[in-house]
Amino acid sequence: MTRMEPVAESNRRRQAERRREQLLDAALELFAERGVDGTSVKALAQAAGVTPGLLYHYFESKEALVVALLSERGFLPQLRALVSEGADERPAREVLTDLLEGFDRTLAENAQLMSLFFDAGRARPKLNGFATEGQQVISDFLRARIATGELRPHDTAVAARVLVSTIALARLTNTPTNPKSLIDLLFPTP
Repeated sequence: MTRMEPVAESNRRRQAERRREQLLDAALELFAERGVDGTSVKALAQAAGVTPGLLYHYFESKEALVVALLSERGFLPQLRALVSEGADERPAREVLTDLLEGFDRTLAENAQLMSLFFDAGRARPKLNGFATEGQQVISDFLRARIATGELRPHDTAVAARVLVSTIALARLTNTPTNPKSLIDLLFPTP
């Protein structure tokens, strides 16, 4: 093995990562503009400047592209981090406020992603798992805080759905909602 082989391999890996990001960027733009069903693989490849075969080298289907976009660029990774990193030392209301403000900010900064999320969820119910998983993370957090006595007992699944849906609907309809007010409404202080 020569000294150049690891460098060449590293360069190929970086080029492959850049190409994958390029495909994701093109897919997000077209999916937001035309919808998932209104976007062909040929159009995706053309927008990214590659052949359809190369697109299939990175993603096995359009649906795999959607999954990659939602899982890598959506709010779920941030949500998990907010709920796990030091959340136990902070009051639930503070964590929930940060969580909802972060979700709202993600939606505001990523209009194309929000469009894709709603389009994909309607057209492909099995992709609703992203919303379900996010709500489950919040529900688990709420349940843990009920167990400590910090929050009163309630249906955590419904509360999580209300929190996420309210922020998403407000952003979708361009009627901003104050996350702190929403938390005050759902979790009044005694």
